Amino acid sequence: MRLSVVISFILALILAGLAVVAARNWLALERQQITASAPAVLRKDEDKPKNTIVVAAEQISFGERLIPNKLREIEWAAQVLPQGSFATIEDLVVDDSEENARFALTSMSVGEPILSNKVTIPGQRAKLSTSLTPGMKAVSIRVNDVLGVAGFVLPGDRVDILLTRGQSGETFVDVLLQGVKVLAIDQIADDRKDQPSVVRTVTFEVSTEEAQKLVLAGNVGTLSLALRNVASTDVEQPERLTLNDLSDADVAQALARENLARVQEEAEKARQEASQAREELLKMQAEAEKAVEEARLQAAETRDEASQQRLDELEALLKNISEGISTRLEGVEQKIDSQEPVIVEKEVVVERPVEAPVPTVAAPPKKSTIGVIRNGNRDEYKVEHSVADAFAQGGAEASQ
Repeated sequence: MRLSVVISFILALILAGLAVVAARNWLALERQQITASAPAVLRKDEDKPKNTIVVAAEQISFGERLIPNKLREIEWAAQVLPQGSFATIEDLVVDDSEENARFALTSMSVGEPILSNKVTIPGQRAKLSTSLTPGMKAVSIRVNDVLGVAGFVLPGDRVDILLTRGQSGETFVDVLLQGVKVLAIDQIADDRKDQPSVVRTVTFEVSTEEAQKLVLAGNVGTLSLALRNVASTDVEQPERLTLNDLSDADVAQALARENLARVQEEAEKARQEASQAREELLKMQAEAEKAVEEARLQAAETRDEASQQRLDELEALLKNISEGISTRLEGVEQKIDSQEPVIVEKEVVVERPVEAPVPTVAAPPKKSTIGVIRNGNRDEYKVEHSVADAFAQGGAEASQ
């Protein structure tokens, strides 16, 4: 019995040792295979061509010349390169001559890829004309700290242009153009300028017809700018405003909407409170009626004075509760009715009929000119109409 146990134990140890040796040999073999295949994979990756792209090595401003010291090449992990990118610095900067020099058309940050639409063609200067969209024109207007939105209009913004003018003793303002792109302020065309400054001129990108409107409007009235939201693409249908549209009672639409929302919220809250109070009061009334009914039944069964007295007290209490409920409900309803809604009235535009011009009739001259020939000489005289008519009538009778 003991011998069999010892033999089993020895066999178990031998088998365990063989398993350990086999596992170690298998792991060593796998390690050798991995080590042998790793250089091949690395060599394969090294042999694969790498994509490179030229980026800005330092901050580049609008109009700045591109030189190798301000550029560097980096590896591009993706297989698809950005459209218009340059693989090497030599592709971007051919040489140091002025004929092949390139200039930045926009500001570029460190590490930003250099694209063909951000730089000029070789030999071309960075001018405002190179930033214009094909078919568009650049027109400038004169502004000041007020008309120019206190200097917060920057290159790349979009604005609405307002025209204020007077006609026949009446002053009015129209929205001349909407969503016009700002190309430059004064002599600054950097679209990454973020510090406001008071400027004297603003340059816009407009079509030929819009350029004509701007030039004409600048000569007949005063142009003002209204800065739009950077993401705004809305096209409004504004109407002409005159002095008659101004009054002391005008309220900003945003303030009116806020006031209306506040009043509506208070009214809704009052309705909820009224509904809750009505439910509580009706519940109290139901409990009081139940108590009165129980007291009435008890008084009918016992027919004693104490029960009758209690019934009278409960009926009086029920009456007081009913009156209190009515009073409280009336108070809640009055509170709801006292909420005066704020109505934002729509602007009413009154069209004035165009009056037809009254034809003017020239007044007849007060005197007529009569010519008299004597001895071959002609003499002219200024006489009244009545004398001229009589003279003409006499001449006609003499000729007959």
